[in-house]
Amino acid sequence: MLGHLIEQLRPKSAVHHVRSIYEPVHETTCERMEEQLDALHALSRRGLWGIVLFMAVSAAALYGSSSGLFSLIPAEVREMVGEGPPPAALYLVLAVSWLSSFVLIIGRRGGDGQPGYCWYNVGLPTVFYPLAIFTQEAATLFPVVFVAGLILLLLEHFTVTSYASRAIRETTARLERIRKFQ
Repeated sequence: MLGHLIEQLRPKSAVHHVRSIYEPVHETTCERMEEQLDALHALSRRGLWGIVLFMAVSAAALYGSSSGLFSLIPAEVREMVGEGPPPAALYLVLAVSWLSSFVLIIGRRGGDGQPGYCWYNVGLPTVFYPLAIFTQEAATLFPVVFVAGLILLLLEHFTVTSYASRAIRETTARLERIRKFQ
């Protein structure tokens, strides 16, 4: 089992199909590879939007919490929603959701396929901000949620960016070899 895990974690080629130099190469192949390079460059930057969105939602939640904006919620709404969950339950659910997202991100890192961005890694931590409004632990829960979400998003961005940079290097090398033999 340990050997299987080590094999899964070993870096793999980002470009799966290696063309023999003896196969005929057409101009469309070079064009497709250039399009693939453009797509990989776009993929490497796409995760920054999720980080910016998460930081904006976090800033709005922090501002609303520290300015007392959420204390303006009518009592009828607070009664309808009910009392918030106990802080220990919030921390436990946050830890379980963080750990499951962490395992999924790391699992995609070791896989053969192209990793991508998942918007639930932005949405999952932000779900805890409204829950923090109705608990007594809002002052300590906000930083914990912010750090947990930011770590997940940065790890996901690193995973995708490292894949994209490796694929860009390999595709560029293949493209240079093809052009050299043409």
